[in-house]
Amino acid sequence: MLHEVPTVRPQLARAHAPRCAHCGRPLTHPGTVIAFVGVVGPECRHKFTHLIALVAEVEMLSFNIDDQGSQRLAHLIWSRLCRLGFVVTKHADTTKRTLWLEVDSRVSRKGADVVKRYETVRAEFEQQLKLAQAEREAVGA
Repeated sequence: MLHEVPTVRPQLARAHAPRCAHCGRPLTHPGTVIAFVGVVGPECRHKFTHLIALVAEVEMLSFNIDDQGSQRLAHLIWSRLCRLGFVVTKHADTTKRTLWLEVDSRVSRKGADVVKRYETVRAEFEQQLKLAQAEREAVGA
């Protein structure tokens, strides 16, 4: 059983930097701050849109500790994000019987590697998140 955790979707901030953290091109105008990569230029910002949406969606999920299916799904999502290069922490609240994932604002690999790896497993990962959504809707019905 999944529960929604109300969170705010991340806002993309602007900042000055000498170079794009993704491609290394010089930035003449403020770039976009990507929490898992750094300050990127306007061309590179679009490469991270799906990745930012994925992290926001994962952080809004809450899993039931007592449900084995939820625990397996949480572990699967956790392991996939870790393999992609994210630093992910599992948290549990035993009083509410829930488990949730927190994606750290840093990655264990360079931003370019995270994007490449994400593109290769994107379809599979989106299918797993759809299963999580279907499970959540089934519980709410």
